[in-house]
Amino acid sequence: MRKELVIEFTGKILGKRYAELISVQTIKQCFDNINALGICYLDYEKILNDGEVTSCDITTDVECTSIKEMNRFMRNNMRSYRLFDAKLHKNGNLEITKIADTNEAWKKLTVYNKETEMGKSTNRSFREAYDISPLDFQNKCRFEIRVNSEEQVRQTLRITNAILKTVLSAKATPLYDFADEVLAPNTQTDISAIQQYRIELILKDCDYDMQKVEATLKDKYAEKTGMTKILNPYREALNRRNNPTEQNEVGWRDKIMGMLVSN
Repeated sequence: MRKELVIEFTGKILGKRYAELISVQTIKQCFDNINALGICYLDYEKILNDGEVTSCDITTDVECTSIKEMNRFMRNNMRSYRLFDAKLHKNGNLEITKIADTNEAWKKLTVYNKETEMGKSTNRSFREAYDISPLDFQNKCRFEIRVNSEEQVRQTLRITNAILKTVLSAKATPLYDFADEVLAPNTQTDISAIQQYRIELILKDCDYDMQKVEATLKDKYAEKTGMTKILNPYREALNRRNNPTEQNEVGWRDKIMGMLVSN
């Protein structure tokens, strides 16, 4: 008979070190804090070397002063709204789900303002217990991917096993990779004035929502037509409308990939 112990915890188990996130540098602190509760004793070395990760949140915090604007850009610049479901909530949080038939292929990215999240009343007792302020997370944007199976852990982190030590030592860049897969490439389309006029009319008719634009246009083309190139001028027009002062600056896509490249 196989004996199994399932342990599930969040980064809050780090207490005062919460902002450091769970990593190879902080994992021992996690188990030390669990043991300090006096509920049970966990053998850190054995779990590190033998325990398998069956689900986890792959997380990083990046500096960003315009999180709502960035999330709006991501929502409007998806590579495909048939392959990815993007939801921009009223509070500015963004959820992007990879549409799939199997658990291994399913994936969800959440992007949100960490300062706002830490300021919620549900986190008050945690903040007070460890003297943590929401201002400790000022201008911090959290990118978080949820993976729900051992196989998905291996695939996402590009590792041969899901042993805890292997997972924490993985060199893959899943957040960068997923953002690169999700976001449409940078383009610059040459179009005539009359084409621009038509584009503006379609955008307006679709409430300036790229998901509605794709749904409207895909019925006008052959079934296997690639929509990415067709949608490019609409994305460009919408980006100019939403960010009129950013013409000569680094675009949002490049900014996002730069934020994630070292995380």
